[in-house]
Amino acid sequence: MPWNNKKGTYGYIDRQRRWEIIKTLVMFGISTALYVAGYVATKTNKNLLTLAAVLGCLPASKSAVNMIMFFRAKGCSSEMKAAIGERAVGLAERYDLYLTSYAKNFQISHLVMKGKTMVGITEQDGFEETACYQHLKTLFGQNGFHDITVKIFHDRGKYLERLKSLQESEMDDNREYDEKVLELMENLSL
Repeated sequence: MPWNNKKGTYGYIDRQRRWEIIKTLVMFGISTALYVAGYVATKTNKNLLTLAAVLGCLPASKSAVNMIMFFRAKGCSSEMKAAIGERAVGLAERYDLYLTSYAKNFQISHLVMKGKTMVGITEQDGFEETACYQHLKTLFGQNGFHDITVKIFHDRGKYLERLKSLQESEMDDNREYDEKVLELMENLSL
């Protein structure tokens, strides 16, 4: 795993994408080297090194699937990160979350939690709010979190206003609870 590459931090998806590319190339490279070494040594495909090379393609293929998923995922843009800036200080926050479900995938660039209110912003075109809310409601219920209000914004200005109001809010602030919910979001994310 790359150094200092924790889920939920800004730039996670970009760093993880590079890591997955390197890991996939190395794994396929090892399988190829084993095959070539077996063929050069025995002048035939019928040897144990060929078998090891073929079996080595299984984890390499799994790694290739992860790589493809990270190519599809987009993280928080630098413009959005700059706009958020100090507005989320003091709030439990996460960046670069890419949630997957059976039907849809949901990119959430930034997410904060305070009390039982979760707000986030997406830069994904065609983001299906209703499907995302239903998916999150189901996942929260399965993990023992209830009565969480979720709002995902498309409009940067409205999101920044909401961050400011949350920061100034006197609502019940249970940082431990907020962090547990956001850890769940990390675990559910790519």
